[in-house]
Amino acid sequence: MATVWRSQCAFTRFFIGKIAQIPNNSSDLGTKLSLGPQSVPWVSRNYSNYAHSPLVSKVKDQYEFDVVKNPPEWAYVERLLPFDTIPAVSPKEKYPSGWIPPREEARNLPFFVSRTKNHELPIYLNITFRGMRKITQIRKIDGDIWLLNDEIKIYLKEAAKRYVETKVHELGKFIEVKGDYVNVLRDWAHTKGF
Repeated sequence: MATVWRSQCAFTRFFIGKIAQIPNNSSDLGTKLSLGPQSVPWVSRNYSNYAHSPLVSKVKDQYEFDVVKNPPEWAYVERLLPFDTIPAVSPKEKYPSGWIPPREEARNLPFFVSRTKNHELPIYLNITFRGMRKITQIRKIDGDIWLLNDEIKIYLKEAAKRYVETKVHELGKFIEVKGDYVNVLRDWAHTKGF
């Protein structure tokens, strides 16, 4: 490969007088070609990544922009900005998306599964080994995690009609279940009131 590159450079240097009008044929696009009395101007260079691109010294010289303070127009911009905090859910009898709010009776249980900041159940499916390994994970558990693990095992044994392996991570406050049981565990959590 090195010999081919050297031969191309030599070929370019040999015929530089004939092809000097085509600046992209130089071996290094960032260099200035010197041909004696006539020379080719600097060739524009495409940078491969952000780290190798030159630093911008004056943003105002590079980009033209105007700062406008107009409160009526700002109302349209505020609509597009994300919320600082997730708003509280307004209580309804039934939600169109099928979302089920947590019930107060779940607080009396010896264990509790908290909702996420988006008011969803923290039950997730982790798929690894190119889809061969599926592990359902229940996070944000407070209280007696071992009692919750026993209840989950009993419920899944009845639902799946076979023994299901679980792994309790006490410090991380989560339980892992071997297999794809996300929908089954969400239904179980809704019946418990989480």
